[in-house]
Amino acid sequence: MNKRQKALIILLIPFLLGFLLGILVGGGCSRKEKPRKPKAADTELVGHSQQEAAEEAEESEPAADDVDGTGVTEAREIIYYTRGMTYSKVFDDVNETHLEKARAVGLKQIPGKRDDIDASRLVRIEDSDYLVVDELRYSVPYLTAAAASELNHIAKAFHDSLARKQFPLYKLVVTSVLRTEEDVANLRRSGNPNASDNSSHCYGTTFDISHSRYFRETETDEFMQPYELTKVLAEVLRDEKAAGRVLVKYEKKEHCFHITACQSK
Repeated sequence: MNKRQKALIILLIPFLLGFLLGILVGGGCSRKEKPRKPKAADTELVGHSQQEAAEEAEESEPAADDVDGTGVTEAREIIYYTRGMTYSKVFDDVNETHLEKARAVGLKQIPGKRDDIDASRLVRIEDSDYLVVDELRYSVPYLTAAAASELNHIAKAFHDSLARKQFPLYKLVVTSVLRTEEDVANLRRSGNPNASDNSSHCYGTTFDISHSRYFRETETDEFMQPYELTKVLAEVLRDEKAAGRVLVKYEKKEHCFHITACQSK
């Protein structure tokens, strides 16, 4: 082998080594396959899989209030952001004023006992779409027609106000209605300091509505505290009082609004 041949071999060796190295490296890599057009059966299968995946994702996605994804939603309290009202100042009609009005527009004779009540001249107060009658121990569920109409008007106005504000719907709770002389005596013996011998409740014109309890037919994830609901009720009573339809006294210890209807018919 002459010098020229040796020089040619020396020059060719790097090219041969590079060629062999390229083959080795290329063979170790996976080749990208050319995508094929899916058949009809493949299309249906893919579409079905996508639909199933979407349904599974929808089922597994937590609800808006399901913050921890456990399937249990958290209750959401609704707050009524409005200007505060001092109930004791707005609803300050004293008992003497209630009694004077009750005598003028209510029953002319106070029933001594429950058997003395003439139900034909009164309206029985019962649960409705807007109110519930509490368990009455010292009164009976009767009012004059005018007072019954006013009570229903207040209860419906309260319901409508909640609906307009898109608040959860609650019913008013009526805690006291018509009292006989016997009821008043029993109430005084129970230790109630507000039980006077001659109450406006005795004339069928007066009823008490709780401001600490409200009734709800169905519980949902949204709720309101009683003091928030009282803001709505107070607005209704304020309007009724301003219109001259009722007298109202806010009774904090008794947890109620003491209301006397002013109309005789």
